[in-house]
Parts: sequence; structure tokens; C-alpha cells
Amino acid sequence: MAEAQLIELLTTGGANVAFAAFLLYQFYHQQRKLDERDQKFVEREDSLRARYDGVIQLYIEKEDKMRESVVQEIQGIDLQLNNLEGKLDEVRTKVQLLQETVSELKMRDIARSQITGNIAPNGHK
Repeated sequence: MAEAQLIELLTTGGANVAFAAFLLYQFYHQQRKLDERDQKFVEREDSLRARYDGVIQLYIEKEDKMRESVVQEIQGIDLQLNNLEGKLDEVRTKVQLLQETVSELKMRDIARSQITGNIAPNGHK
């Protein structure tokens, strides 16, 4: 529409044209408010999502640290068990050597007593 026709319509149209102009103004004004409200909602939603993502990330990091701590403890216990197993093997070897030494000493004692007195190992002639 040309500008002249629009001005003529406004001046000759009366109350209906003025009301239509008001409705048009109100529509655009409400649309702008709705757009602003939508934008604020999106910003709040993004902020909330970022905050929850941060909280979730903290829990994930905490869980990872706990898992690493448990793994380190298990590795430490495993190392201690390996050391204990090695020491137990050493004790077994020493006990076995002691048993062999005791058996050898008993055999020597029996042999010595038989040589010196012809006495049987159980103490009878």
C-alpha cells in the first residue's frame, strides 16, 4: 500500500481503522514480550543444565578418585600378600632344613649309641 493511501485510510476509516491499528500494535508488542520470555526461559534452562552438568561431573570425578584409591589399596594388599608368600616360602624352606638336620642328628645319635654300646635305638639290648 502506498503511504498516501494509508494516511487517507487512517483519516477516513474512523474507529474501526484505529481499533485495527491498536490490535496490530498490541499483537507486535505481545509477540516481542513472548520472544523475550522465551529467550529468558532458554537462558535459564541452559544455566540449569550447565549447573547440573557440573554437579554430575563432580560426582563422576569423585567416583573415579574413589575407584583409583580402591585400586591402589588392592595393589598394596596384593604386594603385601606376595611379600608374605615369599616369607612363608622362606620359613617352609628353613623348617624343612631344620627337619633334615634333626633327622640327621638323630641318625648320628643312633649310630653313635650303637657303636658305643650296641644298644638298640629304643633303649633295649
